[in-house]
Amino acid sequence: MAMLGAAVAWGTAGVAMASTAGRQSVPPPITTPAPPGGFTAVVTTQTITPAGGTVGPVMVAGAEVTIHVPASAFSQDVQLTVTAPDLSDIPPTPGYKVVAGVGAEITLNGAHYPGTFLKPVTVTITSPNITASSQVVVWNGSSFVMDPNSTTMAGSASVSFDSDPAFAVESPTASTEPVPGATSPVTGEPFLGEGILAGVLVLGGTGGLVMSRRRRA
Repeated sequence: MAMLGAAVAWGTAGVAMASTAGRQSVPPPITTPAPPGGFTAVVTTQTITPAGGTVGPVMVAGAEVTIHVPASAFSQDVQLTVTAPDLSDIPPTPGYKVVAGVGAEITLNGAHYPGTFLKPVTVTITSPNITASSQVVVWNGSSFVMDPNSTTMAGSASVSFDSDPAFAVESPTASTEPVPGATSPVTGEPFLGEGILAGVLVLGGTGGLVMSRRRRA
């Protein structure tokens, strides 16, 4: 009986150890830090079929946003959720200010879409605060960096992506308006006029001198 009890106890301990070891072998879920600004305020959620579709235009953080999903970007129905950030919490690049931002999340059957999209999705952001000198930055998991797949022009910015992004648009803070009290630029025209006048006076003086000499003679 003692041996049987010891065997049962060892078996129980072995099961417990195996169970514990099994639990420890499962890696913890990978978590990505949330971008500054949150990007958690849901603006709209729409179903996108394999035929593609367009979401928007919708107002996101003071800008108008339209997302175009091409056909065959997804092989089955997915949900596209558009989110808005708090622009004041997004740290701008030195010399710039954040003027717009948008997040896009794709889910499949309630879970985050695995991998990348079959075709890039395009988002267009429209705002009078966007200029040709503006730039689009994207959250890379640790910071906002310049997005090479973006274009900007006066009034709008466009960017393509193949995985869930968080975008911000920055515009330069430097002003091109004239500084109050600054002197106006001087062209060469007044100088040219003054030169002509001086020449006329010199010629007039030379002519008078010649006339005077002739009278004396």
